[in-house]
Amino acid sequence: MSLMSLVLTFEVALRNRVHVSLSRQASSKLQHNPVDSFPWYDSQKGWIQLSGESHAKVEKLLCANGVRLQTQPPPDQVISKLSFGFWSNTLDSQLSPAIEALTFAEVFPNHPKAKKHWKYLGNRKDAVAVIKDVQVWRNRIAHCKPVWNEGWFRSSPTQHWTELLSRLQAKHHGVLTYLEWMCPSTAALYRSSFPGRLFTNLLSESAIWAHLQAPTQIGHAPIFTAPPPDELAKYKART
Repeated sequence: MSLMSLVLTFEVALRNRVHVSLSRQASSKLQHNPVDSFPWYDSQKGWIQLSGESHAKVEKLLCANGVRLQTQPPPDQVISKLSFGFWSNTLDSQLSPAIEALTFAEVFPNHPKAKKHWKYLGNRKDAVAVIKDVQVWRNRIAHCKPVWNEGWFRSSPTQHWTELLSRLQAKHHGVLTYLEWMCPSTAALYRSSFPGRLFTNLLSESAIWAHLQAPTQIGHAPIFTAPPPDELAKYKART
C-alpha cells in the first residue's frame, strides 16, 4: 500500500513531463507556437511515427471501429488513458536520438548536469531501466505479488534477508532520486506523506525486528486525538 503511493506518484509525474516535452517539441516544429498540450502522438500530424503496440494503443483512442473519430479527443484525455508501459516504451525506442536526448533533459531537468548527462545513450538507458523497475513494482502490487522477496530463489536460495533489505532500500532510493530529478516538490511531498514515511520506516532492520517480535502489532495506522465536541460541531456547521 505504501509503495503503491510512490509508484503512482512517479507514473503521473513521468507521464506529465513526457507529454509536455513532446508537446512543446511537436508544436514548435509544426505550428511555430510551443504549447504544453499537443497531439504529438498522432501519426497523421507527421511529426513522429509511433510503431508497434504504442501506435496501436494510440489509434484505439483516436478511432472507433477502425475509423477516425470526426472530433478528436483532447490530448490530455488521450494521455490520461495510456498505460505505464507506453511511457517506458516511448522513451526507450520510439524517438529519434536528437528528440530523445532533448526529451530526457526536459523530463529530468533537475539532474545536476542535465543537458550533458542526457546526451549519452547509456545514461538514458539507465533511466529507462529504473522506469521499468517501477513498472514491475506496479504490476506486482496490482497482482498481489510480493515485492520484498522478488528474486529470492532466482538469485540465490541462500540469500540472507539483510541482502534483500539492502537491495530494496537501494531501489527505493533510486526511484526517489529520479522523481527528484523530475520534480523536487513532488518528491518532497511524497517523502513527507504518511505512505512515504511509513515505507521508509518499514525499510529498516528495526521494523523487521518489531515484526518478528509481535507480527500482529506492527504497522498500525496512527491514532488521532478526538477533537473537542463543540469545536467539531462548529466546524461541521460552517458554510
